[in-house]
Amino acid sequence: MMKLTVWGGAGEHGRSAYLLSGSQVHLLLDCGVKKEGSGDYPMIQQEQVPKLDAVFLSHAHEDHSVAIPLLYRLGYQGEVWTTRETAAQLTAYFASWKEYTARAGAELPYMEEDQLAIRYRYLEEEAEKLTWFEALPGVEIMWGRSGHMVGAVWFLVQAEGKRIFYSGDYTSESLLLEDDSPALVDRPSSMLLDLAIVDAAYGTDATSQADKLKQLEQKIESTLQAGGKVLIPVPAAGRGQEMILWAYRNWGNVPIAIEAPLIEGMKRLLGCSEWLRSQESDQGMRDQLELMLNRNDWIVPASEAERESLLHKHGASLWFVTDGMMQSNVAQWYYRQMSGDSRNLVLLTGHVSHGTFGHRLLQHPASYGACSVTKIRYKVHQGLADVRQMITGVPALHTVLVHADKGETDRLQARLTEEAPNSNFHIYSMSVGEEVYF
Repeated sequence: MMKLTVWGGAGEHGRSAYLLSGSQVHLLLDCGVKKEGSGDYPMIQQEQVPKLDAVFLSHAHEDHSVAIPLLYRLGYQGEVWTTRETAAQLTAYFASWKEYTARAGAELPYMEEDQLAIRYRYLEEEAEKLTWFEALPGVEIMWGRSGHMVGAVWFLVQAEGKRIFYSGDYTSESLLLEDDSPALVDRPSSMLLDLAIVDAAYGTDATSQADKLKQLEQKIESTLQAGGKVLIPVPAAGRGQEMILWAYRNWGNVPIAIEAPLIEGMKRLLGCSEWLRSQESDQGMRDQLELMLNRNDWIVPASEAERESLLHKHGASLWFVTDGMMQSNVAQWYYRQMSGDSRNLVLLTGHVSHGTFGHRLLQHPASYGACSVTKIRYKVHQGLADVRQMITGVPALHTVLVHADKGETDRLQARLTEEAPNSNFHIYSMSVGEEVYF
């Protein structure tokens, strides 16, 4: 028998950390933070940290990665298994988190030496995707691309006679990035997994990406027609690059301003063809990215003075800035410049944590300015239809729904339990600190 202990990530959005414990094996899936207040860390059981045999990291976003140095501070001496692309991105995420905590007046619970102590093992150097390999004695691993961001993966784990699936952050609807469906993994059709930990960030929302894009198009188009500017805050890596490509396809004749970190993220994609969608061939998607980057009409402001000048120069236009929750100085600066004009729109397209500037704007927009503030998701996670498809394609005796608040997860769990083919399938809505034996 093995046990799952939730250190974070279930019943909430953020600080993903899932401990798998057996009689001999102790593994951790992700170890992230939650961007609320001065920063929330996983509820780590300190006595368990020295027992950990390995950490498996699904991707670089801070809610999955940034608490890993804390493990080393608490005595972890093992390795972190991830992709080379993910490891390359982590320095920037560690630095960003350090800035976030400093702005909040808090201290990091670990030192720089703990960050430098991380020992990485690269998945793609041990085995190709969709291939089993022995990561350590008694533990076999398979990985596949999850479509969430460059370097992001899901895991299948075999240990102590159990099979576990962890989706990481998953989407099959990315415009740019390929995903490897775990349902297509070669296995006997009658074989059930013992445990599945499934990204269910969008809860009972069953809307497809195509429908979300229509909503986004309508909102942006109406703002542009009225002569307004659209401020689109996005993460430096992830959906930002996809949305820029999408905007270029839809409004190629409209001024589009992009902050430099997002352009740098686009350039990095050129060297990551193995992560790009293959429907048009990897080279075809790469060519599209190169074509965009070689345009001579991109607006990439290099200073605050240049931003001011460009804002005065352009009327109806799109402005892509970092970061998605509007905690950055540059995002808030743009808001102050645009907030006085009721024709302008702040368009939030992802999760905004409680207490962040983006969240406060959504809750009380009139308290801050005259412009409109709207949230329409650009999908990078799974909702009802996606989760239903995943648990059908990767059936498990025990399925834990994660990455959404408890109320929404409860509603999704109730609905999926009603649809379950028989009572042998258990679907859970859990909270931090809870356990499941399997």
